Amino acid sequence: MSRPPWLPVLLLGCLAIAACTPPPPKPTAPNPPPVAITAPSISLPPRPREIKLDRVDPCALLTTRQRRTLGMDRPPLATRYPTMGNAKVCDFRDSTRALTVRIGLVLVQGVGVWLEETAQADVKAATVAEFPAVIVRTAEQTRFCNVEVDVAQGQFLDIQFGDAGNAAPPSLDAMCASAQEVATAAMTTLMAR
Repeated sequence: MSRPPWLPVLLLGCLAIAACTPPPPKPTAPNPPPVAITAPSISLPPRPREIKLDRVDPCALLTTRQRRTLGMDRPPLATRYPTMGNAKVCDFRDSTRALTVRIGLVLVQGVGVWLEETAQADVKAATVAEFPAVIVRTAEQTRFCNVEVDVAQGQFLDIQFGDAGNAAPPSLDAMCASAQEVATAAMTTLMAR
């Protein structure tokens, strides 16, 4: 039986292709699982009662006397906060010390939003006028501090105290203490309605 004349050419072609083909990749170790970042869990006590914010004017939550005590000497300025469900907001300003207060009425989510890992904030439990609250500091911001008061299911009072260009701004701890003072004043007004 004779060999076909094209067989040696075919064999040489197969050997050439095999020699040029890279070896299969070596198996790699699987990627390690991502490291879970856990935040300390915070549980808030129950509210003493519910205070709905639906019909509240945030500019009316600090009386003239309270504004004077807090040093807020500019007229309140009503606005909206688009990232929190277009919440009604009122800004107050201390023009002497270049400090600012913002009071917001969040109606689209509860204070628990600040307890979620996605908030990426340093959160500490507190109580304001017997209502559960959290003090919120965000890593990127040292110019203001927030106090969030849990007033009703799916609603919270947002208080922000901050620096508005003070040459020697207060420390973050001092701003958080001032935010709690403002929150207490606003809650006093809210509960007296």
